[in-house]
Amino acid sequence: MTPFRFGPPQRQLYGIHHPAMPGRAQRAGVLLCNPFGQEAVRTHRMFRVLADRLARAGVHVLRFDYHGTGDSSGDDTDGHLEAWRDDVLLAHQELHRRAAGATITWVGARLGATLAALAARQSPDLAEHLVLWEPVADGTAYLAAMAEHHRHALAMSFGVVPPVHQHVPSHEAMGFGMSDTLIAQFRQLSPASLAGLRARRATLIAPAHDRDTILIAEAFRAQGTPVEQVAFAHGFDWASEEALNTALVPHEAVTLLAERAAPAAQP
Repeated sequence: MTPFRFGPPQRQLYGIHHPAMPGRAQRAGVLLCNPFGQEAVRTHRMFRVLADRLARAGVHVLRFDYHGTGDSSGDDTDGHLEAWRDDVLLAHQELHRRAAGATITWVGARLGATLAALAARQSPDLAEHLVLWEPVADGTAYLAAMAEHHRHALAMSFGVVPPVHQHVPSHEAMGFGMSDTLIAQFRQLSPASLAGLRARRATLIAPAHDRDTILIAEAFRAQGTPVEQVAFAHGFDWASEEALNTALVPHEAVTLLAERAAPAAQP
């Protein structure tokens, strides 16, 4: 496991490369795309476990933080969707450089899945396969859910929700800042804005009848992308106030993502 920085000097991103185990290299790579905010906190350890598992099976893996998140440069409010989409493309180039000749799959969870889909629309031939776990297609509903979690967390912590958080959109989502630009982009994120999604191949993982996933699958299919939909139900909340700052490592999810991301590397 090798931590490093990459990208332009004024906008350095933080990455961690999990090299394929010597003697087991599969000429395959996996790029892991984080979700946002508390969801990223909760999935951090799961992505570490997934990366280690894939590397032991002979797959090069790159984890990274978007600009303004995690250990990358920038403040919370510097990040926005278009920049993060471009960060996915930059991270792909870095993984391709470190794993020359490998076919690369992008794996994203929640907003990270949406960013992977948007990056693929811009450069549909880069990734061999997209594995998208519960992507976000309705940014307004996503904002509302984060605001509700934030208000509930305040009430649980202090016994009261400040009036400003009851009547206007919060620029904080459970400890993570959001700029006016990011909030506006979330509001513009909709099934209509996702028209034209393209990729070589896509696997979408979500509970059966998940509306956002169905809409994204339809957008891909409309452009001729082969799509596999995998029903996967779970009992955890991505960003619940009860689980604030806690890790999430569901064994079933790790196994499913590993099998879809690198089937040739599985036992």
